[in-house]
Amino acid sequence: MYTQNYEHFKRLVLDSPDSEVEYIDGFNFEWGYYYTLRVKEFNVGELSDGTRYEYSLLKIISKEKVADTLIFSMSIDPLRYYHKLEEDGTSNYTLNQLNERTYLYMDNVEIEVPQKFLESFRERIGNEIGFRGNFNFVNGKRIRLVSIR
Repeated sequence: MYTQNYEHFKRLVLDSPDSEVEYIDGFNFEWGYYYTLRVKEFNVGELSDGTRYEYSLLKIISKEKVADTLIFSMSIDPLRYYHKLEEDGTSNYTLNQLNERTYLYMDNVEIEVPQKFLESFRERIGNEIGFRGNFNFVNGKRIRLVSIR
């Protein structure tokens, strides 16, 4: 998955070298796996954001665990919206601290931050600066930061 700049906010979407599909209705991505899927494509015309098709899951053909040593790159952006929101109950932040070294990103994946990166990580998010990091998989909902670019 990767962080995409959408109309007025940022979101996590699917990323595949084999397809342009960014969201599949009925599919729950689990971190640490490669998937082969069968999907149904619906032509919805052309929406204001340029979308022409929607997709729904028909079948998971394969789900393969990746090696724990696999390193992947992902952007972390601490701000969800492009401007500060004044509305009550709406958070502009993508990271919620779960404990001293773990953050929930985009309400989707837990990021484990090793002690040696903690100061740099906190400085970037505190200054609302996005960055690219390299990660590896811990389990189906958690990834670990292994370097900051």
